[in-house]
Amino acid sequence: MPRSGEVPPIEASLPLPVGSGDTEGIQAKPSYENALQLSDSVKVGMPQGVVEAMFGPPDKAGYKEYGRAAGSPWRALVWEWVFQDATPPRALSIVFQQDGSGSWRVNHGDWPE
Repeated sequence: MPRSGEVPPIEASLPLPVGSGDTEGIQAKPSYENALQLSDSVKVGMPQGVVEAMFGPPDKAGYKEYGRAAGSPWRALVWEWVFQDATPPRALSIVFQQDGSGSWRVNHGDWPE
C-alpha cells in the first residue's frame, strides 16, 4: 500500500476510467511550450475528455487519496505528462475528482518542480 501522497503504479490500481472509445479530436502530446500555454486554459470542472483532447493520453496515470488529514478523504485520478523537450525535463500533473454522475473532472493541476 503506498504512503499518502504517492501515486501507485497502474498495475496496482483499480482499472483507470476510459473515454467512450471515440478518439476523434485527441491529439498527440504537444511540445512543452505549447503545453505551458494550453495549461493556462485548464479550468476546475473541465471534463477528463477535454483535457485528453488538449494534451493527448497521459504518460503516467494512477489514483491518489486526498483530504485524509481534513477528515474528508476522496479518491483522485492523477494524470501526468512528461516533456523531454524542456531542459531540464518538466511534467504537468492534473488531478481529477469524480462528480455526482461518476464523471472525472479537473480538481487542480500544476507543474511540480
